[in-house]
Amino acid sequence: MNPIPDQTNGGFGWRWKPVDIVVLVIAFAIYWPLGFGVLAWKLWNDRQPVPQDLGQALQTGFERLQRGFESLFGSFSAAGLAGGAPAPTGNAAFDAHVREEWARMEADRQKLADEIAAFRAFLAAERSGDRDVYERFRQNRGPGSF
Repeated sequence: MNPIPDQTNGGFGWRWKPVDIVVLVIAFAIYWPLGFGVLAWKLWNDRQPVPQDLGQALQTGFERLQRGFESLFGSFSAAGLAGGAPAPTGNAAFDAHVREEWARMEADRQKLADEIAAFRAFLAAERSGDRDVYERFRQNRGPGSF
């Protein structure tokens, strides 16, 4: 059976990749309801206008889980400073320097996070098949392509 049916006859665009099959097999091996959950998500996701790649979904989930643990364990730190800054050393000048550098690095991190979000929005717009994407496709193919 061909995993990617012909799109011209209205078939669903199933996009099975080796990672999808491996994750499905591992999920069934660990706990069969988990396997059915992965299978249901994959079948539902493949029918969406902009399906999310399973590897990307897992990576996003792990990143969220990691951020959650970091924020949880960061709240238990002895420093008690906002943003996870290191504990004070007792030297006021050095502590001020550390706070300034920490604020600068946080601003840089926020700029990078904003840039990543803007790029993801750009990719989503490109994948959504807007009219301008279609027009660029037609221009690249030339006038006698149809």
